[in-house]
Amino acid sequence: MPTAKNANLVSVVVIIGLLIAVITSVVMINQSNQHKGPEVWSSFVYKNGYDSAAYEMDTDFVDYPSCKAHAQTVSAEYNNAPWQCGLYCRFDSMRQGFECESMLND
Repeated sequence: MPTAKNANLVSVVVIIGLLIAVITSVVMINQSNQHKGPEVWSSFVYKNGYDSAAYEMDTDFVDYPSCKAHAQTVSAEYNNAPWQCGLYCRFDSMRQGFECESMLND
């Protein structure tokens, strides 16, 4: 009988250990995905339309209004080409292009 209790106790300890490991992993992943600095906006002006690969990018805007103003100015130089501003953009080597957490054009 003592071996059955020991087996159950070991099972409970293993399950609790796995739960703690999963919870710790989720918390660490969530913390690593949080931004630790100020907002960084990037402007994209698509010189030949959205479907072309030709775009002009400028970065390091501190807020959306300044990014929007810059993008509209550059867009006017290219016959009112479409534009967008992206928040927290980074280069994605797999897709060979920039990926942003959010894109705005309003």
